[in-house]
Amino acid sequence: MLQYFRKKKSARALVYGLSVCLLSAAVLLPLSGCSGSEKQKEIHIAEQFGIAYAPLQVMREQKLLEQELPGVKINWKQYGGPTPIREAMLAGDVDFGFMGSAPVLIGIDNGMDWKYAAGISFNQVALVTDQPDINSIRDFRDNDRIAILSPGSTQHILLCIASNQVFGDPNKFDNQIVSLSHPDAMDALIADTEVTAHFSTPPYLDKELEHGMKIITTGEEIMGQPFTFITGVAMVSFYKENPEEYDAIIRSLNAAIDYINSNMDEAVEMLAPIYDIDKATLKEQMTYNGTIYSNQLTGIDKLAEEMYRIGMLKNPINYHDAVFPKSRGTNENNEKE
Repeated sequence: MLQYFRKKKSARALVYGLSVCLLSAAVLLPLSGCSGSEKQKEIHIAEQFGIAYAPLQVMREQKLLEQELPGVKINWKQYGGPTPIREAMLAGDVDFGFMGSAPVLIGIDNGMDWKYAAGISFNQVALVTDQPDINSIRDFRDNDRIAILSPGSTQHILLCIASNQVFGDPNKFDNQIVSLSHPDAMDALIADTEVTAHFSTPPYLDKELEHGMKIITTGEEIMGQPFTFITGVAMVSFYKENPEEYDAIIRSLNAAIDYINSNMDEAVEMLAPIYDIDKATLKEQMTYNGTIYSNQLTGIDKLAEEMYRIGMLKNPINYHDAVFPKSRGTNENNEKE
């Protein structure tokens, strides 16, 4: 189950290698029709695990997108990390994906023709451990293993930024990272296997803390400010060729976010069985300090600046160039794509 990155490679090399493979796949595999010029009969949406994605569960349960697009089949698929979502979008198998903010910047930097469409949530993302003698990243030993979603995930980027802040070396932990989904990483940490720490998010973070784990650092501490953790992303071709479907997704997402913020108790009642969590615990997690459901995109410039500083981006990227005009509140006709 554990996939170790044992070869001596820098964090940037790991991310760059993935990007080259994905862009090569784009050349070999033409879009299958998900984002073609013809009117959409199906929309394929990719999501991931955790309450950070709660608005998407509301969209599904209330069939908000189906109401916006009657007669169009909506297909949802859940992935364990951003890498398979990128691959699926390049292959034309996914129209709209949801992931952490950092992988989107990496894709743009490597020539992937996608942009941010919306924010979904600000969430506590924290590095946790079960080891009593580890109180900061300074205390990690060479044989300790740190679970992240994948190279290039937001958790990985945060680890690299923290490593650079403390050691002056963003690549210090390259040979110690383990690629696992949040559920698998949580299970491995609780079972006290080879995983020493996990860059986690709710509800997995809360379960780990219940089992006696402790927080070493958080994403907000590392970044020095709150930032949009989960975002929606679309290929530029889908945005241009399917404006009706794109707008419908954004309206549905906004409606789901508004529903959660205006009807938290009802949302908890709906989502508790889906997350297999009792209602009191879920409400606590969804209203936890640092958890905010919002379509705003915040901290993108700061994140891009830090990623460029540590060599995870080859080129500077600014908010204006990374976000679709409609999501910037600008007139699409006056913006150059």
